[in-house]
Amino acid sequence: MPLHPKGTDPLIQLPEVLAIGFTGHRSLPDEAGSRQAIRNFLARQKESHQGIVYGVSSAASGGDQIFAESCIELGIPIRILLPRPAPQFRSDFDEASWQRTQRILNAAISVETVTGSEDQNEQYYDCGVRTVSDCQLLIALWNGLPSRGAGGTEEMIDYARKIGYPVAWIHSQTGALEWFNQYARARSESNAELEFLNQLPGAATASGNSRELAHAWFCKIDENADHFAPQARRLASVPIIYTAIAAVVSGVAPEIPNAAPWLFISAGLGVVALGLPAVLSLHLRQARWARTRTAAEIARSFLAVWCTPQPYNVIGEETAPWLAAILRSLNFLKIHDQGRSQVPLAEFKKEYHRDRVLDQMEYFANQSARAEKQEKRYSTLGWACGILATLVALGCFSGGLAWLVRHGFSGRLWIAAIMSTLFETATMAGAFAAMKDCARRRRRYRELSRALGYWGKQLEALNTWNSVLEVVGEIERVLLVELFEWRSLVLGAGTHNH
Repeated sequence: MPLHPKGTDPLIQLPEVLAIGFTGHRSLPDEAGSRQAIRNFLARQKESHQGIVYGVSSAASGGDQIFAESCIELGIPIRILLPRPAPQFRSDFDEASWQRTQRILNAAISVETVTGSEDQNEQYYDCGVRTVSDCQLLIALWNGLPSRGAGGTEEMIDYARKIGYPVAWIHSQTGALEWFNQYARARSESNAELEFLNQLPGAATASGNSRELAHAWFCKIDENADHFAPQARRLASVPIIYTAIAAVVSGVAPEIPNAAPWLFISAGLGVVALGLPAVLSLHLRQARWARTRTAAEIARSFLAVWCTPQPYNVIGEETAPWLAAILRSLNFLKIHDQGRSQVPLAEFKKEYHRDRVLDQMEYFANQSARAEKQEKRYSTLGWACGILATLVALGCFSGGLAWLVRHGFSGRLWIAAIMSTLFETATMAGAFAAMKDCARRRRRYRELSRALGYWGKQLEALNTWNSVLEVVGEIERVLLVELFEWRSLVLGAGTHNH
């Protein structure tokens, strides 16, 4: 199965993914008609979608089996969610029906058990809710009547409608198609951010393997983020420098016999400083930097937990809706590759601790030290210039300048220039310290480094996947929260800018 959008370069682009969920009855009055209606609907979706379509459903008798078998016949990957472990789930089947389900399980790209309750009704309800949550479009094979138990078709349709999911209702008796929340399709399938990132240039290459494709895409986005970052930082300082020069010139101009041209120059510099952010597309450059860096770190997080035995659930689409298409695409690639990529727990712990925890601790330690040096440098420069300027001003006001003039000193212009330059340099030092957020970065990086050290010790002591993944989830969430805070600081109100 190709893992790239139709008609595009497969080496450096993530596929656009459409997940279609299913809910339906076990007992069907017209199984052949229901199968044909589902198959036709799936075929239309596959034909019209430019990326990858895959199915999400349980594997109960009746509608679930028809949906899953239709996906398999059409070459659509199917992800199976079980309400309880397979040995217990099997008790709901006769032998012939279980054989059908077993073939579905063998053909699925992923089989996951949704647990959390010992009550059978709640298990089926939770599985239905998970199916809705993990898709963008829900197919419902329903006769229009109320559910006869928890997690029934009508209940799942009602849930999907209330939270605004698009639902394609296929009547199980007549085969008629009706839509609920169809307006939500465009929103749920929005791929603007993914399209922007896919179009970025890059030299990364990969084969058709899911993990290699995800890694190549990460490398491309990471390279672009590195490229945008220096430009954004350098350009952000230009308006500050122009403003400072304008202030110095305006301070010195009154001391010059023919001041008009200098005042004109000062005003011109001020206007240029005000217009430079727009002329240089400063916000756009900063936005590109923040967007690419955010996407790169999301991909890095995915790759760090790639070999774990469950989909990536550290961050959901509701937390970062502008990244929804990227999350869906990377999660599909992870699920698609999951059977080939799992490693023993001990090996995962060792690699994750080395490549993620220790690497991030070293990064935060270096960044903290760098921020501290910058903070000291700007603080020292600001205080030194401020004190010198104050001393010069005090000397002038206390009669020092008059004394110099009486003794033949004619450098009043230089005194004014020195004072203005010193004061503006002190102001610029404070502005650069604020712009680079030195104090907050220093404190935050130290906090993160200490937290990672604690979680690293926990990882070494834990010995089950569930306990390890709980700690890994905490680590990834904290790292991504820091990322989103930084993105908000860079973009401000444009956090969700596309």
